[in-house]
Amino acid sequence: MNIIADLHTHTSVTAHAFSTLSEMVRGAKAAGLKAIAITNHGPTNPDGPHEWHFANMDLIPRQIDGVTVIRGIEFDITAPAGGINFMANKSLRSVEFALASFHECLFPPSTRAVHTAALEAILHNPYVNAFGHLGNAAFEFDMEYIIRQCNDCGKIVEINNNSLSIRKGSRENCAEIARLCRKYEVPVAVSSDAHIEYMVGRVDGALAMLAEIGFPEELVINSSMERLDAYFRSRDIMLWENRGTGS
Repeated sequence: MNIIADLHTHTSVTAHAFSTLSEMVRGAKAAGLKAIAITNHGPTNPDGPHEWHFANMDLIPRQIDGVTVIRGIEFDITAPAGGINFMANKSLRSVEFALASFHECLFPPSTRAVHTAALEAILHNPYVNAFGHLGNAAFEFDMEYIIRQCNDCGKIVEINNNSLSIRKGSRENCAEIARLCRKYEVPVAVSSDAHIEYMVGRVDGALAMLAEIGFPEELVINSSMERLDAYFRSRDIMLWENRGTGS
């Protein structure tokens, strides 16, 4: 399977990341990618940028050195009810792709029931496109209950390559989540969660896991330009047509 876009990356405005926007795009180009989503943490995360960062993302050109740039965010799921980082609506106008993820700094791990309820709230949140790194074993939840609702709620699921190596128990959980996505025909995005340019597009572990379980390529939205384009066109976002780049 081929991945043509990395839909979860962080620039150095996220405090524990190390590369600028230009460097991350350079990393995407070096990896042979057609597109990259910049998805820094939300503003109420301790290492997230001010919300003005997101309000001003329409300044980012659609194409940089031949790589398409998607303006995104990684929302933090907030405890206990499953909210997201508070931001003014005007600050979200430029956001084109939004993940929502558990991070312990804003959602201390709790019970399976609490995690499931929080994820169900995210299912119905209109600002969120995708669940980020769901395989984190610290946040056990009712996988089938959540995954079977994703299509009805217009949500996709990220398969996070970084989780496989840094979050204990994630590989087994990610495989089970992927099996459920296959069962319910829920689209997924395979992403690196890169925090430095040299990791952009590195998703070999995630692809190997998907191959082991026979996951269908047609459900991976970033496995071809046609699939990625179709996904964003369904949301009235044109990745490969000229758009204005000023505020």
